[in-house]
Amino acid sequence: MKVLVVDDETMICEWLQFCISQNPSCQLTGIAHNGLEALEMIQKEEPDLILTDIKMPVMDGLELLHTLRSRNSQVKVVMLTAFSDFDLVRQALRDGAAEYLLKTEMQNDLLQELLNRTAGELQLSLGKDDGDIASLSQVQSVIGRILRQKKELGDEELEKLRQCNIRWRNSGLFALAVWKQNILNSGLTFPKESQARHVTGFDYTDRIYMIIGNFPRTLSEAEKARQLTAYARQVQQMNDCMVGVSTITDEMRRMPYMVWQAACSLGEGFYKKEKRLYEPRYPLGELLHKNQIWKNMCGEFRVRLHQTQGAQRYEVIKEFLENADSQRILAIEPLCRLCMDAFDLLEFESKENGMTLEDGDALRMQLQQCISLEETAGIILSVARQCSPAATQQTPKSKNICLAVEYINAHYREQISLEQAAAQVYLNPEYFSRAFKAEVGQTFVNYLTDVRLKASVRLLENTALRVQDIAQQVGYYNASYFSTTFKKKYGMSPYEYRRKGN
Repeated sequence: MKVLVVDDETMICEWLQFCISQNPSCQLTGIAHNGLEALEMIQKEEPDLILTDIKMPVMDGLELLHTLRSRNSQVKVVMLTAFSDFDLVRQALRDGAAEYLLKTEMQNDLLQELLNRTAGELQLSLGKDDGDIASLSQVQSVIGRILRQKKELGDEELEKLRQCNIRWRNSGLFALAVWKQNILNSGLTFPKESQARHVTGFDYTDRIYMIIGNFPRTLSEAEKARQLTAYARQVQQMNDCMVGVSTITDEMRRMPYMVWQAACSLGEGFYKKEKRLYEPRYPLGELLHKNQIWKNMCGEFRVRLHQTQGAQRYEVIKEFLENADSQRILAIEPLCRLCMDAFDLLEFESKENGMTLEDGDALRMQLQQCISLEETAGIILSVARQCSPAATQQTPKSKNICLAVEYINAHYREQISLEQAAAQVYLNPEYFSRAFKAEVGQTFVNYLTDVRLKASVRLLENTALRVQDIAQQVGYYNASYFSTTFKKKYGMSPYEYRRKGN
């Protein structure tokens, strides 16, 4: 799917470019900084999706939308806005925009959901031939998008699954999960003599491949359960890999639960590292309850991760990984994403403090491919040890730098610069920059950012002020930039932080 970004804010464009690059179904065809530039690119590149700001110079997003619709263009347009002026949003929706996103609430997972949903809809519309979806990749994309949702399916979603030309039956449906790393070279082999029927397979996550199957109606429930265990064990032995299995359902609506349950069963292998069959550890209801506990644990860790530094951060990471082991967080993908976030934070801060992470690219790749807690912990703790000396804040010793710190603490609400701070303490800006970092342990910009964000946390926790107002009170006149900076430090948007505290 071709995506065009239209926004006059460079930072927003860079962030969107990064998010789009993470989605294998998307291709960024260009970045325009106003509607007029966009029209030229649209004519040349013919994008499938346009992400555009509402307010821009030369030609704004509304005028761009009007021009496209006057040309009978069917390209999907999503409006981006950092403003609370919902009159503009409503006008855009009336004029044919598909939906809108507030910049201050944009998150990578929400954007990925939008991209996947749009790609799936596009594949359905382009891939149909007499009511059927043509290619296997399209089928797998549609099935994967629908079955990853972790909720009962509606009639529209069931119909889309039926359009995939697969003989779905409401009888003896089950899911098997395997690590993709185990099947990259030779694929999977299935037993030939079995009443289980392999219906389809798809990439469930970056690490997990999912297989869907079912049994005939003629078998009793007990016999289906017995045969499922035997079938899954044969798959495990024939392929010499870990296999996680779900329970059985006779309702296609509940297949997302079976898929997730199989992934969680495989999650046991993340801790035990034994190549064997892993059956469900908990009934589905209890598993859903556990998942809420795991989400809370991950949320708390994310906050602590961004609030600590140096040796203290290392201990926070170590404690979380130990808790993950003892509590058995079986939702592995969120856990691994959290470890990747920790890696990114450590690497980013080490660069900010003049350090180069040794073998950073190789370690990143290894972490992305880990299928055991032991491997994951070994890498992330090693990185945390390397980076911990760089993040330790120091107490300034010289009078000039002490006065500079006091000046920042008193004037952080204003648009102060390094040059202004240097002038306040009668130092050359270049010398001041070096001295400040040497004595405080952070650059001037990083220290100012920390002061502002800590002040914003106090306002979020103790007032009912709007996020836009808080941004201005702590020195950010662009609410979108404030939200992005806040999330980089605390791992969540200001809105999420406030909701978490309520």
